[in-house]
Amino acid sequence: MGLRRFLFIVTAATVIALIITAWFFPSNDDFRVENPFWNGAGDLGTRYPVRPLNSLADLPPSGEGATLITIPYAGYTEAELERIGDFVTGGGRLILADDYGHGNEVLEALGLGARFSGEVLLDPLVNYRNEQFPRIIHLASDPLTANADNLVFNHATSLDGVGGGGVLARSSAFSFLDRDGSGTREENEPAGPLPVIARQAAGRGQVVLIADPSLFINAMESLGGNAVLMQNIAAGSTALYLDQSHLPASELHRTKDALKRTRDLLASLPGTAGLVLAALVIILVPVWHGKKIKSPERSRK
Repeated sequence: MGLRRFLFIVTAATVIALIITAWFFPSNDDFRVENPFWNGAGDLGTRYPVRPLNSLADLPPSGEGATLITIPYAGYTEAELERIGDFVTGGGRLILADDYGHGNEVLEALGLGARFSGEVLLDPLVNYRNEQFPRIIHLASDPLTANADNLVFNHATSLDGVGGGGVLARSSAFSFLDRDGSGTREENEPAGPLPVIARQAAGRGQVVLIADPSLFINAMESLGGNAVLMQNIAAGSTALYLDQSHLPASELHRTKDALKRTRDLLASLPGTAGLVLAALVIILVPVWHGKKIKSPERSRK
């Protein structure tokens, strides 16, 4: 076996091994239903009929009775904001779970005055493990929070401009917004109770603001009444969608997406025809090349 052929075989085998590994290794991206690890939403996808959306173009234009969960870690196009607006005003429910992302873009596009403050919420006394895991104990009597006695947040923020009537959950009186990052409350820093979940009407639908998307990851679902909150969201929905098109994507996720697109292309009629043609070329070219080499020998005989 020549060196060139040996290197080709080793390279091909390595590429095939990498493709197989990328295809079968589970996603480890935050909030994705394909991710079974602590930071994924695999439990959410297993327990409820959640349909993940890789594009908001797949969202039904009328959301009557349906719920869309979106975690806005990437910005939105005008077309996407219009799609969300049609969904909500048509009777859908938007669960907008944000802390330091692009949630305010959505609220502004919907014409709502509420905003995510984008400031770190700490609670040095009423918490799960430390001040960065505030335990939310002030819950309104509402179908969304029914049977939950408390919620546990993780590196959360708070809500501004939500008024009083639409607030469904507030942090404790010991909580505060750590504006200077010192970890202790200064005189100019807002103190609790601070709104962290609120409902706003929009057309025939509604927007539920949650100041911490971490509630939906596997590691947080079992804490406090977080699982009950998710049950209530699912129970009040005729269809449940999770927008994954605005989540951060790792190189593994991009590779898996590229492999899926390649598979879909090869499964189509033009793709299959191209694959057969490429296989014929690979098989026949060496044969044809061999005949070219041998033909002078036959001509000398």
